[in-house]
Amino acid sequence: MYILAVDDELHALNFLVNELNTVFPGCEIHGEQRASEALKWVQSLDNCDELRYAFLDIQIDNSSGLELARQLKMICPDIVLIFCTAYSEYALDAFNLYAKGYLLKPVRAEDIRRVLDEMVTDWRTEQNQLPRDIRVRTFGHFEVFVDGKVLEFKRQKAKELLALLVDRHGAAISTKEIAAILWEDYDYNPHTKNKTTSMVSFLRKALNSAGIGDILIKGWNQLAVDISKIKCDAYDYENMDVAAINSFHGEYMTNYSWAEFTTGKYTQMKNT
Repeated sequence: MYILAVDDELHALNFLVNELNTVFPGCEIHGEQRASEALKWVQSLDNCDELRYAFLDIQIDNSSGLELARQLKMICPDIVLIFCTAYSEYALDAFNLYAKGYLLKPVRAEDIRRVLDEMVTDWRTEQNQLPRDIRVRTFGHFEVFVDGKVLEFKRQKAKELLALLVDRHGAAISTKEIAAILWEDYDYNPHTKNKTTSMVSFLRKALNSAGIGDILIKGWNQLAVDISKIKCDAYDYENMDVAAINSFHGEYMTNYSWAEFTTGKYTQMKNT
């Protein structure tokens, strides 16, 4: 596993690399002082999936760490971004780029462990983790089961957000569209946008706590679910699976009014 560290101050970079080596013994920590050189190194990798984390300064030489983060996300969509900086005022911009963590300098090993524990509960063993059994029930009430246990959500709107992503069959949905569905009675404004961002965070935490955070696909101001990682009765139904067809009795995600369109589609499929 590779880990990228970028800071234009050599002393700060060396300190960060040393702390990362403490947290990730046995991994290759690659340090760069320039954003351009960091990008060249990433592009030279044979397998981008081996680059798991990037610890970035906000101000890198004469360029922006936020711009570097955006480019890294384009090259390696699954990379985990963590900013290490003295500029706390950039935190919102960092998280809009789907950064998983934001640490103020000097960043020490215990800080890194803390932010990793907050965002990825299985980060210590992720390289050896076995695939989880993720089953989604949409016929009747929407529920998610991980290794046979019901997935719990602290916020019902976060659960509804996951249901919406499942209903979209892996298609990406924008923050604005999510807000329009979750809070249909309110106009899209900074308040509803912030509420939507909070629900994305609650969803991510619920999935991470169950060790299945990788089913979320995060893009620029949009979100999707990786349907290849889940087994869903609705998807089986559309593939003409006999058991799924027999289990559908005209009810689909009855928790949510917006699911009525899909309910009608499935009912029509069964009657033809």
